[in-house]
Amino acid sequence: MLTPQLDSEQEIERLVRELGQIVRCADPEKQDDLKGFASTLVDQEFVLAGGSTRIAERQERRSMNPLAVGLGLLVLGAGLFIFVPAVALVLGILGLIGVVWGLGRSTNRNSHP
Repeated sequence: MLTPQLDSEQEIERLVRELGQIVRCADPEKQDDLKGFASTLVDQEFVLAGGSTRIAERQERRSMNPLAVGLGLLVLGAGLFIFVPAVALVLGILGLIGVVWGLGRSTNRNSHP
């Protein structure tokens, strides 16, 4: 006879396997979006059910778009240009790289329906 906790764990494992199978059967282009969607749904369910605060913190902590970092480096480089032109130039170049990377990433993400 299975304990209720062991039974619950096995049910969760079964559901995760089914979810993984659904994601793997989807178009390769949509798999990342489906993984994110599934993760968000699970996180929201635990947050709504009064789950761990770490889940809510993890959901709030998202990767920063390189566009924001690039713009910050450009502004910092422009401000330092009068005092330390060599450092400002390096920051400006890194900022431009970040801006281009962020724009490419945003455009690529928006082009997939």
